[in-house]
Amino acid sequence: MAPPAICKYLPRQSGQDNEGIGFTKHGERYLLKSAPSVCIAEFIGAALCRACGVPTPEPTIVEFKGRKIFGSRLESGVGPLPKIQLDVIEQVKNCANASIFSAVLAIDIALGNTDRHWHNWLPQAQNDGTILMRAMDFSRAWPTAHPPLAFAAMRSENTEICWRSWFAYGIKYDEPSAFEALDALDKLTSTWLSSIFEQLPTEWIASASGPELLRWWEDHWKNRVAEAKQFLSLGAWT
Repeated sequence: MAPPAICKYLPRQSGQDNEGIGFTKHGERYLLKSAPSVCIAEFIGAALCRACGVPTPEPTIVEFKGRKIFGSRLESGVGPLPKIQLDVIEQVKNCANASIFSAVLAIDIALGNTDRHWHNWLPQAQNDGTILMRAMDFSRAWPTAHPPLAFAAMRSENTEICWRSWFAYGIKYDEPSAFEALDALDKLTSTWLSSIFEQLPTEWIASASGPELLRWWEDHWKNRVAEAKQFLSLGAWT
């Protein structure tokens, strides 16, 4: 099946890795990324979230200006959290899946994702008045940086800064949810990663040295997950 074709395009307003928002002829919306390592990081991040039961936009390969690039499908009614603090507090207060924050923190730490901030969450209003939160944007995670950054190297980046603001926004760290996510990550073998790579364009894999990434995963992933669990047990960046 041919990938969805982008026929209308709104250039990015912000974000180093974003190409902008693309629309198909059917009106579907996609947040576009084009650098091969970023495309792979986005696919892996979304796949890891789904393996942990964490809601995330559907990762898609789209056709844009004659190339195959990454598109994060934006469902109807979703949008980034606003910068205004009161609005964020209200979103969090009405969040129906608040454990997502702790689960995604664990995933971000395992992947060395430095760029988790309030615009990398997608809220969607539900019929009962609550908000379902989705995680998005793994473009600053492994394998954009390969191997993943050491935990100390992530200090003072957006992920830590956002985590330190949780209390002000009414978010409580939920260790069981974080550890449940890490336990799910621990089960993902290089065979699983290879199955993800098989879905991706060969030009992405060649550009990002796919075989080297698979070897690193096979040799180091379980240890990385164990170190992430220990890091969280010790209080993360305290």
